Amino acid sequence: MASTGKMTYWRFISYNVIGGLVWIAIFTFRGYFFGNIPLVKRNFTMVILAIILISLLPIVIEFVNYRLRSSRSRET
Repeated sequence: MASTGKMTYWRFISYNVIGGLVWIAIFTFRGYFFGNIPLVKRNFTMVILAIILISLLPIVIEFVNYRLRSSRSRET
């Protein structure tokens, strides 16, 4: 898209670097403040397990959908 809009290389690099730094700063500070919530501090293991389970949920949903679709196609 940058070349389609005739953006110069240096402007493109500048936007990428600035955007990357802003992205890193936002998520670093969010993580810092989230980690300092007393409930999170007391239950850190549960928070990590919840993050892992939520991350795996789309894979499980897609697998179940695939199995349902394939079983339906064999029935017909």
